[in-house]
Amino acid sequence: MRYLFLFAIIPFLFSCSKTDDKGGFSGEIKLSIDTVMVDAGEEFLSLNYDLNFSALAPDKSYLINLNPETHVAEKIDLNNLVLSKKIQFEKEGPNGVGQRTVNFSILPDDRLLFRNYMFYKVFDQNAQLTEDLELEKIAPDYLGDSERYALQVFQSDDDPNRVIVFGLKWENYTYFLLDIDLENRTYTAEDLPVFEKGKEFRTNILYNGNPAGGYGPSIYSTLEKGKIYFNMNAFNQVHIFDLESDSLYTKSWDTPLLGAKRTYVPPKEVEMTTGELKEITRKAGEDVSYKHFVWDESKKRFYRFSIKQKFGEEIDEYDEYVAIGADVFLSVFDEDFNLVSEQLIPELNELSNKYFVKDGAIWMYSNIDDELAFTRINFVD
Repeated sequence: MRYLFLFAIIPFLFSCSKTDDKGGFSGEIKLSIDTVMVDAGEEFLSLNYDLNFSALAPDKSYLINLNPETHVAEKIDLNNLVLSKKIQFEKEGPNGVGQRTVNFSILPDDRLLFRNYMFYKVFDQNAQLTEDLELEKIAPDYLGDSERYALQVFQSDDDPNRVIVFGLKWENYTYFLLDIDLENRTYTAEDLPVFEKGKEFRTNILYNGNPAGGYGPSIYSTLEKGKIYFNMNAFNQVHIFDLESDSLYTKSWDTPLLGAKRTYVPPKEVEMTTGELKEITRKAGEDVSYKHFVWDESKKRFYRFSIKQKFGEEIDEYDEYVAIGADVFLSVFDEDFNLVSEQLIPELNELSNKYFVKDGAIWMYSNIDDELAFTRINFVD
């Protein structure tokens, strides 16, 4: 285990306020920040995609990072901070995961569930196919073509035969949930109109007058404690789907630092050839973006980062403004999503999309001189 540096303990003081979702109660939280390096030996790890094609084991003991070009998976031992093994997945053949199948999750039994259009197959950590869930055959009206996409597939902790699919219909950009019984090969479907409001912040992209995609809010989803937590990065709220009661409810906040939602509303459409798209993405990036929630079992708390980016005038090869920094905020909630504290963290000027809680600390992906590292935010008693 290699430690790169250690910041001094940082005290964060929060203003006194009644717990009314405008702030938190009076208190003091002290944080310490350090960075640890992963020892890959003589191997070179795939960091070109910033761990965007990676998955965390349910027990947080390891992480698997997939190179989408070579289909080599790197298993990172998070307890000892070493590369423990590499796994070569095949693209074709009886054990193939497909040419473009790169999205996967790690199941409670340590197998890997790969998903793509009409592809929902489970592999062991020797790259051998062990099960075909055949979700596209169980729910053909939703998963049997390329008109809808499974954004996430969850397996119930209590019942391995119960699978929940969070999906998107491309035609009208609407979302849905499928509750699938693998044993009986049945399912129920539920639309999610709570995400319709995201269209307020969506821009349709045209190329020479023809539809060419869109730019809009992202939705995060995670399974914890028998519940699936959804949040859209344009709104200061969380939507909670309870697997036991099959109910969906919402918790919202309007806070002094982060408000209730984004304020910048982009135009409904933009012509790509005008160069206006980069101005839209810049203004959207400068506005608040509420990131995903993570659960700390040891402290019974949820954490969520939010970010407001800063840009210079440099434009990259994708015709986008280059970010030169950011204001990063940390919100702390109790297990019932009452806001405990919320504060700018001046020591952080960027935010990785990959962060999680392990051993009572928030771990955040870092790339230091092309080596894998994790910045850890520790809560000091």
